[in-house]
Amino acid sequence: MLADWVELNALHSPDGRIGFGTLVSASDMATEEQDEDIADEDVRQDDLVVSVQAEINERRKVVGPDYPFSVDGNGAAMQMVADVTPVGAIYLFCLFLSHAAVRTIIPEELAPEVDNDVRDLFQVCATIAAAGYVEGIGTSFGWPRPDGAEFLAALQRIYALFGDGTPVDEPPPAAPDDVKDDGIDVIAWRPSPDGLPGTHYLVGQVASGKNWRGKTVKAYMDSFHQYWFTRQPASPASPAMFMPFCLEPKANEDFDRQEIAVDHMQKLVNQFGILVYRYRMASYAARGLKVNAESGHLIERLDELPRVAQWVRDYSDRLRAATN
Repeated sequence: MLADWVELNALHSPDGRIGFGTLVSASDMATEEQDEDIADEDVRQDDLVVSVQAEINERRKVVGPDYPFSVDGNGAAMQMVADVTPVGAIYLFCLFLSHAAVRTIIPEELAPEVDNDVRDLFQVCATIAAAGYVEGIGTSFGWPRPDGAEFLAALQRIYALFGDGTPVDEPPPAAPDDVKDDGIDVIAWRPSPDGLPGTHYLVGQVASGKNWRGKTVKAYMDSFHQYWFTRQPASPASPAMFMPFCLEPKANEDFDRQEIAVDHMQKLVNQFGILVYRYRMASYAARGLKVNAESGHLIERLDELPRVAQWVRDYSDRLRAATN
């Protein structure tokens, strides 16, 4: 969360820059009691800066060259990059969504409104990231679909493209009249070299709100395949969850940071399948764009990525105008 504070404050500062010393000042203001021992206070401040710098470095490493911030050579400050790439915009979009319902950094009156249009833009990001994860084709199945296609028509179209699995021709007798997506938002796969079944296949759910822990595509995936197909896909499906948040495992002084992160992710993967959180979202999206450019593999709604970038620019301008 402190790394988010640094990023957001760099973004809305007049020159797009923030010194890590500002973090220490803000932390001191939030602390009611100062350490009586000045040496202890200096150690606390140093540890705070080092921990945040480590988190920023982890973000830079995972996101790669599209990370929308740079750090001074001496590590004293962080700066917004002059030209944010489309993948950088996806990262910032996730950053903003993470604070839509959190009041510790962005006040309520400035928090982004996460309406259906914004949720739909996040599905655009997730579809691109899903294509990057499988290094192949990404399709957007979640409701509402831009073309307005009904559930069964969309299902038949996607699996005709996939070439693995045969959906039913007509809804089963007890099928609900208003089925939208049956809990499935993104479907992606890597085309096999011979076009035959048996490949990397992902079935994902998209969660842009804090209630993501109450969802898991694992609860829908088996029944989805069993109920809506006369012949299920032979390719083993990988369940996935796409979310804009960062991982925030609890601190434990008995273990180092990496051990905690590994244990936390193992627990989450057991619950949700492949977890595509903010860092991975940007990294896989970059890979999706690269594969699309090099191989021409279909990524549905890729042409809507400029809408994400425009939303990020508009909201960034709003933050700067309100805080300067």
